[in-house]
Amino acid sequence: MSQGAPVWSKRVGDASVADANVKFCAGYDVAGRGAADSRLAPFDLQTNAAHLLMLEEREIIPQEPAAEAASGLLKLKARLEGGEDLLRPSCEDIHMSVESLLTELVGADAGGRIHTGRSRNDQIATDMRLWLRDTVAAFAEDFALVGRALATHARQHLHTVCPGFTHGQPGMVTSWGHTAMSYMPRILRDLRALAAILRELSTCPLGAAAGYGTGWPIDRNRTATLLGFKHPSPSGADSNWSRGEMEGRLAVVLAQFLSHLAGIGQDIILLSSPPRDWLRLADEHVTGSSIMPQKRNPDFAEVTRARAAHALGIAQGLLGISSVLPSGYNRDTQWTKYLAFDAADNALHAGPLFADVFDRVRVNAPAMRAACDVGFLNATDVADYIARSRRIPFRACYRLIGAAVKECESAGRLTREAMNPILAAEQLAPLSESEWQRLEDPAALLMLRAQPGNPHPDETAKSIDILLAEIEEERALIAGKAAEWRAAIDRLWGQVKATAGE
Repeated sequence: MSQGAPVWSKRVGDASVADANVKFCAGYDVAGRGAADSRLAPFDLQTNAAHLLMLEEREIIPQEPAAEAASGLLKLKARLEGGEDLLRPSCEDIHMSVESLLTELVGADAGGRIHTGRSRNDQIATDMRLWLRDTVAAFAEDFALVGRALATHARQHLHTVCPGFTHGQPGMVTSWGHTAMSYMPRILRDLRALAAILRELSTCPLGAAAGYGTGWPIDRNRTATLLGFKHPSPSGADSNWSRGEMEGRLAVVLAQFLSHLAGIGQDIILLSSPPRDWLRLADEHVTGSSIMPQKRNPDFAEVTRARAAHALGIAQGLLGISSVLPSGYNRDTQWTKYLAFDAADNALHAGPLFADVFDRVRVNAPAMRAACDVGFLNATDVADYIARSRRIPFRACYRLIGAAVKECESAGRLTREAMNPILAAEQLAPLSESEWQRLEDPAALLMLRAQPGNPHPDETAKSIDILLAEIEEERALIAGKAAEWRAAIDRLWGQVKATAGE
């Protein structure tokens, strides 16, 4: 629960001050962000640990100072996990901060050897890849969470009829389950895009130094294995030059994900607002007004539209930096780090929040059903039925139904009384009462559309199953890779403990 409830909370309900929604909507208004390099501390410690073990194994560092350095890294890891910020601004960045702190702990003989055979260039490139792969794995779980929530919600409304829209206007009868299911392919595409990024994060820059290697007899294969990478980056120069490229791809995926959520949110805004009121958001997902006590505002959806636009700007910034660089290291790439963190922060919590929205939203099925009775939503189905049953061209039926719609404008719906004289004028058999009852029943119309991907309840259920299985497949693929590298990092620290004699 937030500290100090907003002025509108009592009208909306105490649940409306849920932290997740309030913080998501507040953005950076009341919460700042720390220094960029502070969040790289755990990854820089991993990079240092792998490099140290390799140097000791290659006998580049003697056993005794290696053991002292290993002990120092473990102490720094414990301090970090205890909440200490390892970044020292006077040291310029996290790499020199860690080296400085390590030297304070174990002395210059041990601490001063840790940078042997490497550069800050390959350090930061490796740190960012470690951060990127963890970030990709975390967002994959968030994306899948949305997919599951949509699947569950859609299954509950396979028979809940409602208008389907084209050009923002009611067009044909569909089901709310079919509409909610239609959001799932967007999430699946986002997951597949995340998985593609992971394939490009399988190589390790460590040991490339400034891009052109080192005369020290280091073992780049060993450090790559210790950190859970497939192999060293084949081009040391590209390791530095390509900084920002994978960050840019992640930013594009997150921008697309937020754009997908923004589109869903736009639907929620329209369908939960008067005069429709087809959806009622839970108290946890609305805010109020400081002056109008009756308001229940869907702020999270509005904020998502802004976050989506912001995400596109971040992605453009990353792509712009990467597009103008000559070969080798350029300090322009320092800014790709900031933008990558901004991209992740901007999308953080969006997935879980939208999943929770669909878990809690209430559907006004009677209002949705009533909306199917106006606006000529059965016009296409009537034309299709007459073409099939009277064996005449669809285009001829289209013209007949167009004439009937014009005649029924004041009623707002097609009537059998208007249709049959038009059919008789064309020497076509009139529609019987039983035929018209089926054509007037929105649920019956759904049963006519029994093709894959269409609103027939059974077909919608099949689509949900297919999409959810593919979403889980992509999530499991990413989670499996994450489990492998996390196990590698656990082994790494186990070996550091052994080197330290602990």
